[in-house]
Amino acid sequence: MATTAEIRKQVAVQFKPTHLFAHIVLFGVGLILLYPLVFMILAGFFSRAEFTSSVLGLLPIPKEPTLRNYLVLFYGSTEAGVQKYFINSSIRTVYNTFWALLTSFLAGYVFARLKFKGKDQLFLFLLGTQMIPGTIALIPTYLEYARFPFAGGNHIFNGGTGILDTWWVYLIGGPSINIMGAFLVKQSIEKIPFELDEAAKVDGASTIRIIFQLLLPLQLPIMAYIAITTALGTWNDFATPFFYTSTDSLQTLPAAITRLSSAAAGPAGIPNWPLIITLGLGATIPALLMFFFFQKYIVQGLANTGIKG
Repeated sequence: MATTAEIRKQVAVQFKPTHLFAHIVLFGVGLILLYPLVFMILAGFFSRAEFTSSVLGLLPIPKEPTLRNYLVLFYGSTEAGVQKYFINSSIRTVYNTFWALLTSFLAGYVFARLKFKGKDQLFLFLLGTQMIPGTIALIPTYLEYARFPFAGGNHIFNGGTGILDTWWVYLIGGPSINIMGAFLVKQSIEKIPFELDEAAKVDGASTIRIIFQLLLPLQLPIMAYIAITTALGTWNDFATPFFYTSTDSLQTLPAAITRLSSAAAGPAGIPNWPLIITLGLGATIPALLMFFFFQKYIVQGLANTGIKG
C-alpha cells in the first residue's frame, strides 16, 4: 500500500504548472467559442422594437423578455414557415447523405479492387476536381439547370426555365460521387488483404455478397464519417436553394434566413433581427448536436484509413 509520501510524490509528478496553464487557456477559448451561441439565445428574447432601440452590451439582457421568436421557431408564423423550411432541409440532408454513402462505397470499391486501363489516371483526375472552388461552378450549373432539355417549357436546350425553381434542383443536383468519401473507402479497402475476397469466393460467395456482407461492415466507421460530414454540409448549404430556387415552399432553413433579412423588414425597413437570429439558432443547434454526439466517428473513420492529421 502506498505511503503518504509516495502519493504526494506521484501527485507532484502528475501536476505541472504547464498543465494548469493549458487548461486555463482551453477554458478561455471554450468561453469565446460559446459566446456567439449564448448571444443568440439571449437575443431571441428581445422584441423587434426593444432590440433596435437598445444599446446591446456584452450579454444582451432584455428588459421585457418575450417568447414570441421561439414560438415562431417551433410553430411558424406568417413571416416564416419554419416547419416547411425545416422539412425541406431534413429531406435534402437525408437524400444527399444516402447518395453520398452509396456512391462513396461503390466508387471506393471499384478503384480499390477492380483492375482496368487508366484507373489510376481517372482517380487522380477525380481528386484534382476537388481543387476547383465550388463558386466557379455556380454560373455553369445555373445555365445547365435553366437549359435542361424538355423541362420547364424548354424545347431541347432553351425556351423556358428548365428545372430551376423546382424540386428537381435538389433531386438531380444532389446525388454525385463524394470524391473525398471514395478516397477514404479506397484507402481502407486496400488495407484489407485480397485473399479475404478469394477465400469468400471459394466458400461460394458471389461478388455482391462479398461487397455488401464482407467489405461493407468493415467500412462502418468510415461510412459514419462520410454520413456525418455530408449531413452537416447539406444542412448548412446556403448556395443551392438561394441561387437556383425562388419559391418560398422550396427554401431550406439557411437560405430562408437570408431572405428574411429583407422579407421580415418592418414599416421602417428594419429587419426583424431577433427573429432572424432565433431562426439562425434553430439552424445551428441540429448541426452542433450532430457533431457533438458523432465526433468520435469522425476521428475513428480517419484513423481507419491510415490518414494522420
